[in-house]
Amino acid sequence: MSLRAAVLLSTLRAGHEQAYDADHAVVPDPLLDLLVAHGVRDWVIWRDGRSLLHLVDVDDYEVLGAAIADDAVNVAWQADMAAHVEAFETIEAVPALEQPRLVWSLRRQAAAAPVPEPVPEPVPETRSR
Repeated sequence: MSLRAAVLLSTLRAGHEQAYDADHAVVPDPLLDLLVAHGVRDWVIWRDGRSLLHLVDVDDYEVLGAAIADDAVNVAWQADMAAHVEAFETIEAVPALEQPRLVWSLRRQAAAAPVPEPVPEPVPETRSR
């Protein structure tokens, strides 16, 4: 089954809320690059207490998972996240949330990346007579 926008639900271990948020303040660039290279247009995470709701905008979530499963960048990130997350599942419907707050968005982080300064074009010489 091909899933364009996968909806995932995960649960944080008690007491890991702030650490999880801190780890997502800026996700490492190599992970961002890996996700984008495999077709992820956005990955948004909202947190409500210990509940995390993920919305992944990608052509095929299962293909993405298989493609990055053994990548060293993904493996390291998943190991770090395993310290915080006690359960993770794909769901069919979005659960009701009390007071969700945005934790992270790939698109927002990528948009905040510094844009290289444009190289000024050379000014043509003018000759005076």
